[in-house]
Amino acid sequence: MVGDIHGHFELFDLLLKDIEFDPTVDRMISVGDTIDRGPESERALYFWKQSWFYLVRGNHEAMLAGSADLLTGMSNLWMKNGGEWSFDVPESMLDEMAEMYDYLPYTISIETPHGNVGVVHADLPTHGNWTKLIKDLQKHKIKEKDLKTLLWSRDTYRKYRMSLEYGGAFKESFVEGIHKVYVGHSIVRNPVLFGNTMFIDTGAYCNGKLTAIDLMTEDVIIVQPKCNEYESF
Repeated sequence: MVGDIHGHFELFDLLLKDIEFDPTVDRMISVGDTIDRGPESERALYFWKQSWFYLVRGNHEAMLAGSADLLTGMSNLWMKNGGEWSFDVPESMLDEMAEMYDYLPYTISIETPHGNVGVVHADLPTHGNWTKLIKDLQKHKIKEKDLKTLLWSRDTYRKYRMSLEYGGAFKESFVEGIHKVYVGHSIVRNPVLFGNTMFIDTGAYCNGKLTAIDLMTEDVIIVQPKCNEYESF
């Protein structure tokens, strides 16, 4: 699993090389935000098409799709958040990415030796129940505000930050019905577990650190561009 790439596919290439990724047997799962704020956002389309690459919707993919659909204000929001690369690629590429967005799931569930784990981009609705979330999505009965939570919310992240600043004031949040939930969206210096939610966006676009998780071992791997090696802990 890999954190927010944000157009820095040179880091992703380094990751694949360092872990000796084998597309014939291995699978890579992305927490979303593969585009914007980096020099190679257009390469995202190639990876979206690979059978070994799985992706949940991120808010940056949502901004691209919303701009293509001419949603009010979405294009301006996208341009303020790294979407300017779109001026330098064919419109047909953007149309294809926007069309593919409609097929991206909001969640992914994976069986691991440690139990089932879930993947969303940003956060979970306040009920904090993975089983209910999946059922609501499957039955198309999920509320619009909960869909926005999956893409945009930082509520759990704020609780984590407040727990550091005011020790004991905010208890860890646990999502029911799942071993762990992996999210991106909110930048942390190093991957951090709060309850059973793990934040893995280490700011590839602003500090050159891209994080990956081996779901079989739960090892954390961080790749950085100035060295041809990775840090694992």
